[in-house]
Amino acid sequence: MQVLTTIVGDRRFAIDCAEVLEILPLVAYRTAGTGPSWLMGLINVRGQLMPLVDLSVIVDGTSTAPRLASRIVVMALEADLFEGSAGRIGLLVPEVAGPFERDFASGGAHPGFTFAGASHLGPTIADGQGMVQLLRCRRLLEGDAALRELPIERWAPP
Repeated sequence: MQVLTTIVGDRRFAIDCAEVLEILPLVAYRTAGTGPSWLMGLINVRGQLMPLVDLSVIVDGTSTAPRLASRIVVMALEADLFEGSAGRIGLLVPEVAGPFERDFASGGAHPGFTFAGASHLGPTIADGQGMVQLLRCRRLLEGDAALRELPIERWAPP
């Protein structure tokens, strides 16, 4: 599988390239002003407004400090997450590297966690740089009732 890697805190995570629509530099955004702590606000990508979500808040409980290496990984959410309405999100990551080939189904891989609140944490493997855990990005916001209350129809692609 081809993945991009990012480091949050002291942990490395992998994002499946098949889930990535594009990668953008950090752009100006309109703050949400309310909502879940991981929701930064809205970004405008070529006329399409989409929510900007901070990965660091989701996986580490701390905000990403914007810097030159920060990137926005644009991805589509699963259609059933918002009652049949698909949307795109921008995922703010501290930095991104890759693509790299990694095999998360190999012998010696830890299969991930299945307890509530961790459905986004996939398998972990060891590579030449230490351990890296696959993020199930389409599950990052699964089950978050606060997100379901947001007006997703404004974010849906035309």
